Formats: sequence, structure tokens, C-alpha cells
Amino acid sequence: MRKRDEVAVDRILACAKEEFMEKGFEGASMRAIAERAGYSTGMLYGRFADKGELFRELVEPAAQELLDYFSAVEDAFAAYPPERQHREMHSYVGDKVDEMIDRIYADIDCFRLILTKSAGSGYEYYLDKMIDIETRNTVRFIDALNAAGIRVNEVRADLSHMLSSAMINGIFEAVAHDLPKEEARGYIKQVEAFFNAGWDKLLGL
Repeated sequence: MRKRDEVAVDRILACAKEEFMEKGFEGASMRAIAERAGYSTGMLYGRFADKGELFRELVEPAAQELLDYFSAVEDAFAAYPPERQHREMHSYVGDKVDEMIDRIYADIDCFRLILTKSAGSGYEYYLDKMIDIETRNTVRFIDALNAAGIRVNEVRADLSHMLSSAMINGIFEAVAHDLPKEEARGYIKQVEAFFNAGWDKLLGL
């Protein structure tokens, strides 16, 4: 049998999610969350320091897992010989994006909170972390190919950042617009095709 405090925390988190979904992080309040849960604000503050801690409790596990996965697959690709990177760049990304979709939709409410309700919270700029990782690895990819004698065009770092931002934000638009998982997968495949063709043109492949 679960302890009473564990049940109380689960109820608080469920009500906090409702409050954040309705009002966003900035509009939500600890008092309103306590009222939804049927507890006093004192009881709520005894378990969570503020609404930032509540929001973090709701999104952190899935958010960090996805970010760790994204970083790991970028590092794994960079460890390939340059010839393999050149040969497999589009297929590798396609496979890993498919896995990202599965991970996102396994905890879709978490990512909807981050993408549409996190203004003012510590997660407002969550996607910027992915964009920075993607930008660094694009530069690393170009340098690795040129160093190996596989000549590709140089791309300015600021342009790489802008394109990485457009791609990452484009992928997550599926979540922001509440697309069902398989519809999102089809949409994201089209986004990938667009950027693959664009990068091939820029790099002179």
C-alpha cells in the first residue's frame, strides 16, 4: 500500500499539470494548485519550494532523457570515419529522428508543457540546447569531411545556427500543434527531406 504522502504528491502533480496546461507557467499559482488538489498552501509549500520546482518535477525526467539521447547520437555519429559520415548522414539522421518521435510521444504532455506553456520557467529555452548541439556537430561534420579530403563547401557558423534552429523548431511544431504520432512522423519526414536537399545544395554534395 502506498504511503499517504506519496498519494498526496501524485495528486499535487496531477493538479499542477492541469494548472500549467490551462494557464501556462507564468499564469499558474501555488495557491490555485493547492485549491485544485484540495490542500492548504502550507501543505503544498511543505513539499515543493515553488511552482518552478513543480514544473521541473513534471518535465525534467523526460526532457533530460531526450536531451541526453540527442547528444549521444550526435557524438556517436561524429565517432564514425568521415567516409561513413558522408555516406550515411541522411539515413542516420532519419533513423534517430524516428526514435526521437517515439520518445517524445511516450511522454507527450511533458513536451507540450515545455513547448507551449514554459514561458518564464527554466525550460523556456529548452530547444536552444538542442540547437546548440546540432550547430556544433554540423561544424564538426564539415571539418571532419574536409580534413579527410572529402571536399564540401564551408558554411558560416551563424548560418548553421539559423538552419539548425529552423530544423529543430520545425520538428517540434508537430508537438506544438497536437498532431497524432503517425501524422507527426509523416510531417517530420517531409521536414527532413526539405533540409536534406538544402544541406546537399549548400555543401555541394
